[in-house]
Amino acid sequence: MSQNLATVVRTAPQHDLMNELNFFLKGATKKETCNPIDLAKSSLILLKSLPPTKTAVFEYFCEVFDNAVKCYIQGIETEIKTGKLPPPSETDELIVSDIHTVLSSLIADNPVAWAPTISTWSLELLGEISSKYSGRAHFSTNLNETLQLWMACRSTRTLVDINTKCLSSLIYSDTEACISALLDTSIKHSPHFDWVVAHVGSCFPNTVITRVLSCGLKDFSQNKSYEQCCNSPKLKSVVGILGHLAGSHAEDIRKAVLDIYVWSLRETLEDTDLQRLQKKATVPYILQLVFLSPKLLSSLCKDIKSFLTIDAVCRLYYYVGDWYKYFGTPEALEEQVTTLILHCDIGGFEIINILLECILTDKIKGSNEVKNDIKEKAKDLLMQVLQEMEESIRHGSAVSLINSFPKELPELIKMLLRPESIVQKTAFQIVLFLGNINTATLVTVVQNLLKTSTNDSHLVLLLRILTSDLVDKTVYSEKGGHLSLALEQILNRNIQKFCTSNEENSDLSQMWNNLYKLLQWEKSGKVALLNSKIITRSLEANLPNLTSLLSNEVLHMHIIADILDSMEIPQPISSYNPPVGVILNLTQSTVNYFFACCKDEGTAMKLKGLMKANKILKRLCTYSKFAKVLALREFLERALFQSDNVLFGARKNDMNNEIEKMLLKQNKKINKTIPLTKHSTVFNGGIIGTGKRKSLCFDELPFNTIAENTSHLLNAIKSCCVLPEESKYNDISLDSMTLLSLLLVQFVSPDLMYNGLPWPDEDFSKVTMERDLFIRRMFSNTPLLWELLSFVAVYRPAICYCSVLIRALTATLIHQWKSMGEQSKDDDSENYKNLMETTIKVIDVMALGQLLPPPLSSIRDIIPVLKCYEIVAILKECIWCYMRDHIPSPALFGCDTNGVHWRDPINARPSEIYTNTLRIIMQRNVKMLGHMYAQMFINIPQHDS
Repeated sequence: MSQNLATVVRTAPQHDLMNELNFFLKGATKKETCNPIDLAKSSLILLKSLPPTKTAVFEYFCEVFDNAVKCYIQGIETEIKTGKLPPPSETDELIVSDIHTVLSSLIADNPVAWAPTISTWSLELLGEISSKYSGRAHFSTNLNETLQLWMACRSTRTLVDINTKCLSSLIYSDTEACISALLDTSIKHSPHFDWVVAHVGSCFPNTVITRVLSCGLKDFSQNKSYEQCCNSPKLKSVVGILGHLAGSHAEDIRKAVLDIYVWSLRETLEDTDLQRLQKKATVPYILQLVFLSPKLLSSLCKDIKSFLTIDAVCRLYYYVGDWYKYFGTPEALEEQVTTLILHCDIGGFEIINILLECILTDKIKGSNEVKNDIKEKAKDLLMQVLQEMEESIRHGSAVSLINSFPKELPELIKMLLRPESIVQKTAFQIVLFLGNINTATLVTVVQNLLKTSTNDSHLVLLLRILTSDLVDKTVYSEKGGHLSLALEQILNRNIQKFCTSNEENSDLSQMWNNLYKLLQWEKSGKVALLNSKIITRSLEANLPNLTSLLSNEVLHMHIIADILDSMEIPQPISSYNPPVGVILNLTQSTVNYFFACCKDEGTAMKLKGLMKANKILKRLCTYSKFAKVLALREFLERALFQSDNVLFGARKNDMNNEIEKMLLKQNKKINKTIPLTKHSTVFNGGIIGTGKRKSLCFDELPFNTIAENTSHLLNAIKSCCVLPEESKYNDISLDSMTLLSLLLVQFVSPDLMYNGLPWPDEDFSKVTMERDLFIRRMFSNTPLLWELLSFVAVYRPAICYCSVLIRALTATLIHQWKSMGEQSKDDDSENYKNLMETTIKVIDVMALGQLLPPPLSSIRDIIPVLKCYEIVAILKECIWCYMRDHIPSPALFGCDTNGVHWRDPINARPSEIYTNTLRIIMQRNVKMLGHMYAQMFINIPQHDS
């Protein structure tokens, strides 16, 4: 009994087939009780020796396999209940094994004759078994679990293996019969049969996919109406089989579909009527497949460009009329295509591009009617798709197509910048859809448009994106909105790059121009989209970064200044109150911009820049006292002491001298017996051991350039000192000028002591001589100080607070005139000229500020003809004594009805004690000064009585 049945069949001598047949029929019909092994032996002998009995034999095999599967299922159920798995039936195992061996040998010996029959039988049996026991043994709906459970059964595993051998034997000849049987069984027993399809497909993916598609197309092309297409069981089976394989064989499916698609586009004279029919039905067939299976749709959309080209569209155009029967009506076809496009979660960008290419290209072949028809159909389809996308967004259920665009954002941004209107409009709508779902996407788009827009239409698109009702305005409201956040990110990156690399970035030039243009549009009030002041609000939110860049980026400083000037910060009527930090930052940046403009060689741009800086400073300083103090300090410090001072004529020493040391200490080291008085002053003529002090080498700008820069600086300082409301006669704030005077003293005077307004006795200058010499040196090396002092003198009485500076200058002049020999005047030496020029400047400042009344204010006109000792006498006995006895106090100045401070020269005329010396000296020189004498002492103006 243990003898192998297959061996018996092979080695047994020729039997009486009629006896075997009778035995088999009695046992199979159960008329007599037979040994199962003997009955199996008889069936195998008949199958090999008497093929006409194969139907009955296969029917008997069905019963054998069914009983074996029944035992397997019962064993599993017993295990579930008791936890113990009963042993399998040895008889069933032996019979199934021998059937497998015999059938395998038949397939191997004559595959053409046996493979289709055995394949069909095995598949039908598997389908019936799968359906019959689907509700038993807790079969899962999970395909993988079901597959594992059935493959653990010896009977079903044998049937699957037999079917696999059938397909393998016909792989190079004709598998259509096997595949057709697979389809038919799948139709009949789906979804219980799906595990078989999955297994067979995984064993022969290319063959199964290709043949399944081919069989499905052949059946589909025979459909005569839309109803037949919808109710086609074979089509649904194809969808099911390909759907199972799509997970692990998506590329194979895509290639197979692409192959039949390409095949359908090739028309040849050898095509039969059936082939032509199938070629016309191919595209509708593919559309129906992907419509029924989202997995197939995703698989095919991965490389949609392989399917759709302009040439392919032109070819398919002539098939469209034949497609309607598969969809019912042209509208139904268009609706299905639209639906499929909307359900594409990948490849959406390529689909949109194909439609746009059809609308715009001139490569369409055919008559004008054909071209226009294709363009119109493509345009209608594109508009329909965009409309459906918008409706889905507004209803809060975005279609799958939108999910295919985020990865293509750079390309969408390029489309926004293209000249074609329909391309811009399409990209614009898609960007809005993406921005509605993910606001960060919208910020990215705004950034790119802001940096790359080159014409007004691009900027209009930007505004339409920002103001669209699809954009959630509340998302970034705390940051000032989408534009504000986009600008913030751009500026932060630029500032960070500048700080790390110390390089200017040229890629933002277009952005600055765009911002300025948008701001001008907003200020004009002619652009309705800007009525909400979105540009101003965004710039206000980014003022700290904007002002920082004004200081750093010389390349873009003029356009940034244009923007800040146009913003008119701060505006008295505006609801925006800039923080103190912003005000100070803007002030500092504007001062930096002023000095950068002074270095600019372009005259026109330089003048415009300086005017902008003045306007900004005027607004800031009238708004904030802190800004005024900061601006004036920065102007004075940079113009007097930092490297910018060369712009205003400062004499810069180019020699690499050693660190300065106190001259007195150096000389003491050489000679400790130097007699010193209580108040010792040392004039720096040199250091013992090193010889006379060397003259300094100076590198100065042209005089005209220095004069222009100085004038611009004074105008800037004046802008910082203006009154909030300009007066007809005086537009400068007295407090501001007082502040400027005090700052001058603070910067120029090196000592805190003796900085008051009073002038001491002339002998006291011995105590302050070193400080006075330092101040004198400052004025000599920094000509700007004279201009600043004259500027202050114009706006009386602020010059009074500079008393210490004028006093120091006068004291040094007296000492120098004392030491100046009379021969110097005759030799017309350089020292004499410089000393005379300085003396005139000091007297001019005092006269301009009305510190000296007539006739003392006219001394500057007579001293050029006087001798040195006479000049000393006038400086000491007239000017110094008068200033000593008449403290230069603001109280000396009266204010008229126009707000102008001045001293009446008639009432303030000095007494004779301060003018006698001057009178006597002029009388001695009456030949040269007679005309001046009459003017100063005889023809004196009087008040009307």
